[in-house]
Amino acid sequence: MFRPPLLFALAVISLTFIPAYAEVTSLQADRSFYSIDMSIYFTGTVATQDSQKLVNLMIQDSNGKIVLMTGKYADSNNAFQIIVNTNDQNQFNLKGTYSASAFVNSKQDGKTIFFDFSPDGSPVFHPSESKNNAIFSQNEVNGPSKQETNSNNTFLSDENVKIVDFVNMSKKIAPNNNRSEVISSSPELANVLYPLMAACGAGLVGFIIYQRKKRTRGISEQSNEKSVLKIESDQDYALKILKNRLAKGEITLEEFKMTRDALSEP
Repeated sequence: MFRPPLLFALAVISLTFIPAYAEVTSLQADRSFYSIDMSIYFTGTVATQDSQKLVNLMIQDSNGKIVLMTGKYADSNNAFQIIVNTNDQNQFNLKGTYSASAFVNSKQDGKTIFFDFSPDGSPVFHPSESKNNAIFSQNEVNGPSKQETNSNNTFLSDENVKIVDFVNMSKKIAPNNNRSEVISSSPELANVLYPLMAACGAGLVGFIIYQRKKRTRGISEQSNEKSVLKIESDQDYALKILKNRLAKGEITLEEFKMTRDALSEP
């Protein structure tokens, strides 16, 4: 039969020969997001009894698959740095949140951190963010809760009044046609269009005035031609009569010449 002092002595001897588990006291990365062909700088510290011991680093993808296992010795100051590059697409090819665990003997006694990886550099969305976005979208559809409505009743009433006033004002100042809308929404277009319209209008008025003057001038010329023709016809008729009188002996040759010269004068 064992005595209590003997049992105590055996327990002390057992603890002396059983090695203590190593422990990583801190672990961090230089960034929270990485893409293809980037270096990840892991730094941290270990417990004093684990100084200058090998620190293991295990990286797992979002599915829990181990993609990389490496390590480096801690220095005399209990610090360590492990650099990992993401250029190997056989290891880093899945978009999502990765975990990195640093430990000496047991993962349970180490430290674990998380970082995001995306091969094409696009953002990584987390389930918690999606859940929050879904809750926010649902609140937008269903409206605020009864408690929120009661606590913000005055504020919402004032905002509703402002919104209604703004909508009514928009309806009043809304343009009646697409042309007004285009002009009002583009000041530069209006600055170009208005002078162009004015120039076209002035040109059209000038063209109408020119046509009227041309038509009046044509009418005047036709009237003058008719007058000239009429005068010439009268002169020919008078000269014919004058010749008949000369032939009949009613006037002398000198009287005929004098009368003809008088008719020829303008």
